[in-house]
Amino acid sequence: MSHIVAGRFETTAQVLAVLTELDAAHFNHEEFASYYVNPPGQHGLYPLGGDEFADSHATKAGGGTVSGATLGGAAGLAIGGVAATIAPEAGAVAALAAGSVGAYVGSLLGALNKLEDGSEVPEVPTEAGAGPMVAICVDRPGTEQIARAALHRHGARAIERVDGRWEDGDWKDFDPRAVQAVEEQH
Repeated sequence: MSHIVAGRFETTAQVLAVLTELDAAHFNHEEFASYYVNPPGQHGLYPLGGDEFADSHATKAGGGTVSGATLGGAAGLAIGGVAATIAPEAGAVAALAAGSVGAYVGSLLGALNKLEDGSEVPEVPTEAGAGPMVAICVDRPGTEQIARAALHRHGARAIERVDGRWEDGDWKDFDPRAVQAVEEQH
């Protein structure tokens, strides 16, 4: 594991100033990197986008879909049956069409009925925020103080120190959703 100091900024001009200072302070280009951290929910960690595999408020929606489709389909078949007795020429086609429409509408209403509104969601810590960020590997002796000074000098709004996997000039295990222990705020 490597020791990493990271600072979050308001502007890319601040980031460029830090990168220039690190270069002038004889940091190897493999020891620092800049990133743009997207807002929560927009990190695209899954092939179809998003930050989570499934919405935590939709866990019961599948059961609601099945029960809603069953009830809606039965109601639709009953209505279709009544329509078939009134208009015998439509017969089974009317009953099946009404049953299908009933099952579809019932599945939608059943799923919606089971969705949680989010009012009882426990509070979780939020990310340090979206925007430009500079991460610096400070494994070489004496580099942490220089890195922190550069981040401070150019207005980092939050500075954090973490242990992570730094390889080939990149913070490989950076997770934008993880709440890091922010040591300093400006």
